[in-house]
Amino acid sequence: MAAEMMINLAEEADFSLGPATVRPSLREVAAGGNAHVVEPRVMQVLVLLASHRGQTVSRDQLVERCWGGVIVGENAIQRCIGLLRKLAEATCAFEIVTLARVGYRLNAREGEASAQQPERLLAVLPFDNLSNDPEYDFFADGVTEEILHAIARRSSVKVIGRTSSFQYRGNDKVIARIGQDLGATHVLDGSVRRSGAILRVAVHLMEVADQTMLWSDRFDGDSDNPFDLQERVANGTVAALHGALEPAYAAQPLTGAAYEAMLKLRRLVHSHAPKKEADIATLFDRISEAAPDNAEALALMANGLAALRWTAKNEGEELRLRTGAQEAAEKALAIDPGCGAAHKALFLLEPPAGRFAACEERLEKAHAASPADSELLWSLYLHYLSVGRLGKSRQMAEEAYRVDPLRPSSVMAYANALFTDNRPRQSLALMHHAVDRWPNDPTVFATSIWTAAVGGEPEFARSLLATNWRERYAPAGVAIMERSLFAVEGILSAAPHLIDRAVERLKADIASGAPQFSLIGLCSFLGMDLDVLYDIVDGASFDHLKQPTGRLSPNDGILHLFLRVNARLRTNPRFVNLCGRLGLIDYWRETEHWPKCTNQLAEVYDFKQVALNWCG
Repeated sequence: MAAEMMINLAEEADFSLGPATVRPSLREVAAGGNAHVVEPRVMQVLVLLASHRGQTVSRDQLVERCWGGVIVGENAIQRCIGLLRKLAEATCAFEIVTLARVGYRLNAREGEASAQQPERLLAVLPFDNLSNDPEYDFFADGVTEEILHAIARRSSVKVIGRTSSFQYRGNDKVIARIGQDLGATHVLDGSVRRSGAILRVAVHLMEVADQTMLWSDRFDGDSDNPFDLQERVANGTVAALHGALEPAYAAQPLTGAAYEAMLKLRRLVHSHAPKKEADIATLFDRISEAAPDNAEALALMANGLAALRWTAKNEGEELRLRTGAQEAAEKALAIDPGCGAAHKALFLLEPPAGRFAACEERLEKAHAASPADSELLWSLYLHYLSVGRLGKSRQMAEEAYRVDPLRPSSVMAYANALFTDNRPRQSLALMHHAVDRWPNDPTVFATSIWTAAVGGEPEFARSLLATNWRERYAPAGVAIMERSLFAVEGILSAAPHLIDRAVERLKADIASGAPQFSLIGLCSFLGMDLDVLYDIVDGASFDHLKQPTGRLSPNDGILHLFLRVNARLRTNPRFVNLCGRLGLIDYWRETEHWPKCTNQLAEVYDFKQVALNWCG
C-alpha cells in the first residue's frame, strides 16, 4: 500500500509557491527568471510539504510518500531537507521549519516578488542563416514564422509584431537596444546551419534586463524534410516558453479529506483496473467541496468518463458519458489553459480517423504539460506512425522507453520503432528481453512472435509457438493471439493456402463493417496482386471510423499502412485512395507534414501529386 501512495512526479500538476512556480514532472522550480532543477527525491519531499503548507508533516509521512515505505536513515531525510533549504534561499519562495522529534513544516512566502514583476513582452527575432547557401535565408525566416504562428495559437505570451522584430538582423541584434526600442522584456533568437544532409537549428531565450540566457536548445533534422524540423522547433520553443514565461495556474492547496480524495482519484483514473462512474463522482465531489474550481480534478474526471464510455450499455449512456467528459475537460481548460490532462481527455474523445490534425494538437498540448508521461508518449508514437511520420514516431518511442523502461508498452513501442527503422537485430533482442520479463502479457507475445516470423528469426517464433499460450492468455488475450498466430503459423509452415484464408477473413471483416488494416497489410506481404487487393478494399466503408463512437485497436489500426513490412502495399498508386478515404490526405495538406513514403516512392510514382490530384 505504501508504494501505491508514493508520489508520482509525472502525475503531479504544476503549482505556485510564493513567487516561484514548481513543475514536478520536470523536477524544476522557476523563480526570478531562473530555473532550478532538483533531484527526484528532493522534488517529492517538496511536493509533499507544499501540499501540507503551514502544517506539520511527520517523518513517517515523508517515508511513506517519498520513499515508498522503505526504511531509510535520518541522514537521507536530512540531506533532502538541507537541499530544499538551499533552494529556499535561492528562490525566496518558502522556508522549512524543523519541529524536533515531530517533523517539518513548509511556510510559503506568498506573492512577495510576483506582484512586482512587469508584464512580459517577447520579441522573436529572424533567425540567422549560418550556412553558405543563401537559399536557406528563406528557411530561416520560415522557422521564425512557424514559431510566431505556434505562439499565437498555443500560448498566452504577448509577442511584438513581426514587422517590428524582423527589422533586427545580423549585427543589429543588440539585446539592450532591442529592449529599449521595442519595450521587450525577453528576446527569442536563433540560427540555422546546414552540414551535408543535416539541418541544425539553435534557439535561445534571453532576459533583456540582465541579458541572462533562460533557455537554449538545438534541433537537428533532414534537409529533405525541412517542414518537419520547423514544426519540431516551434513545438519545442512553445513548450519552453510555457515553462519560462507564462504565469502558472495556481491551484488552491488541498488538505485533509480533499487531498486524500485527490490521491485516490488519480490512482483510480490512471490504473487499468475496472472503474465505476459512481466512484469517480464521489471522489470528485469531495474535492469540489474544498476547491470548486480545481482544474486537475475536472481533468481527471474527464479522463475517467472518457474511458468508461467504452463499457457503456447503450448509445444513450455512451453519449451521456462522452458529453460529461467533454464538459469537464473544457471547464478545466477554462480554469487552466495549460492543463495537459484536459487535452488528453479531449484526445480520447476523438474518432480514430478523419481528425488527425485535431488529435495531434491535443496530444502535443498534453505532452507539453507532462513531457515525462510515458502513456502520452506512447499515444504520440501511435499517432505519428498512423500518419506516416516515422521519424517523429521513433522519437516518441525512444523517449517513452527512456523515461519508463519497465513499462511493457514503452518497450514494445521502441522495439517496433527499431524494426520500422530497419534495425531488426536490435528490435528482436529487445523483444527477447520483453518476453522473458513479461511472459504473461498477450500484446508482448503477439507483437514478438509476428516480428520474429517476418524479421528472420523463425526459431524464436517457433519457441513461442511451443508455449501453452491458449491457457496462459485465456480469455482476454486469446483474440489478440489468434490474429497473430493465424499469420505466423502460415508463414512458418509456408502454407500454400494462407493468402486465400487471409482474403476470406478480409472479405468477412469488410462485410461485417469492421475491416482490419493488419489483414490488408498481410495480404500485401504475402504477395497478393495489389489491384485485386485494392478492388476488395475499395468495397469497404470507413465512415464509422470518423464518428465519435468509432473504435480501432492499435493491433489492427491504421498504423499498419506505414509499417516497413507493408512497404509493397504503398507501391500501388491506389494506396493514395485508401489514405484519402481515411482523412489522411486532408491532414497532410493542412499540416504540410507529408509521410516519409513520399520520398521513398519517388522513383515509383509522385505520391504527393497523386494525393493532391485525389482532392480534385
